[in-house]
Amino acid sequence: MIHRNMKAKFLFIIILIIATSCGLNNLEPVIITDGTYTGFFGRSSPYAKYRSSDVTLIFKGNTYQGHSSIYKYPAICRGTFTMKDHKVEFINDCPWTAEFDWTYILTGEFDISKEGDEVIIQRSYGEGTYDTYRLKKQ
Repeated sequence: MIHRNMKAKFLFIIILIIATSCGLNNLEPVIITDGTYTGFFGRSSPYAKYRSSDVTLIFKGNTYQGHSSIYKYPAICRGTFTMKDHKVEFINDCPWTAEFDWTYILTGEFDISKEGDEVIIQRSYGEGTYDTYRLKKQ
């Protein structure tokens, strides 16, 4: 009985080591280089349907500026950003009026990853709701 229990524990430890070694922390950090990035923004949720918007972001040093094809969806203006590992934090420098949902402002912390030649910037609001920017450098 003890022998079987030890085998199960050993197998669990091996699976845990393999699973964590394949995690996000072992991937190379994404670096945003200076230039113009175009793509789209979309909010997704299992509870509602959202449209997508074309976006352009211009990065230079640690600054950004940009715009979207739909007014304030998302709300992109200009600001600074910092990157660490698989996160990017945007700090918006523009004032905004109060008549829209401020969660659409490009500000705060996002996960960042890369799929092929696309940079994916994503923030989770929990319960399956995400803001996603899919961008390609021009």
